[in-house]
Order: sequence, then C-alpha cells, then structure tokens
Amino acid sequence: MLMIIHILISVVFYFILMYLSVNLLGLLVRGLFLNPELDRLKLEGNEFIKHEIEKSERADKWLNIIALILIIAYFYSLFHFWNIGVMAVAIMLMIGRFQSLLWEIKNGKKTNTKLMPKNALYSVSSLLILSALPALYYFLYHN
Repeated sequence: MLMIIHILISVVFYFILMYLSVNLLGLLVRGLFLNPELDRLKLEGNEFIKHEIEKSERADKWLNIIALILIIAYFYSLFHFWNIGVMAVAIMLMIGRFQSLLWEIKNGKKTNTKLMPKNALYSVSSLLILSALPALYYFLYHN
C-alpha cells in the first residue's frame, strides 16, 4: 500500500516538475529569439512604432534576466528541499522539452508529433522525458 502511495506522489510531483520546468524554460528561451516581423516594422514603421518596439525589446531583456534568476532559484530550491537527483530530473525535463520548444518558435505552431521531424534528437528528447518519472521515483524514495 505504501509503495502505491509513493508511486502516486511521484506521478503528481512529476507533473508539477514538468509544468514548472517547461514554463520556466519557455520564459527564458522565447525571449532569446528575435521576431523578424518586429524587425521589419522597426525599419519600416513610424516613430511611435519604433519606440514601442524598443520598449518591448527592453522588457524582453528584463524578462530574460528574471527568468534566469527564477530558474536558478528553482534549481536551488529543488536541491535544498529534496536532493540533487530531483534537481537532475528537472534538468532532464528541460533538456527533453528544449527541442520541441525550438521547433514551436521556428514554425510558430504548437508542437504536433505528426509534424515534427522524427530524428535522433526527437528520440533522445522523448527518452529523457519518459525516463524522468522512474528517475524521480528513485531519487525521492530510494536515494
């Protein structure tokens, strides 16, 4: 009975880690890429548009700094309250999601497994995300 409770807690914690990891990574990565349409508007637009785009770019830089600080605090919290293994699971989830996040940014569409290229990177990313759950269970209860 206790093992079933541990597995259920691990599954819930896995989804919490996935949600936090993916959103923090997305917050950081999306701010690193330039929007070509905004660059075109910055060159062709009037002064008001140029000024608003500059304000947006400045806000993106601050958002990246805040996202980086939040990611560091997130890793520190995982290490401090649990252990380095749980922190490694969060890193595995971030690395596994990174490839599909870049695909979303490049194509401007939500991730769709039918449209994404099925290459070695896709397989490694999927394996990382799937292996994170048993690793999390191990690091929570058998470490």
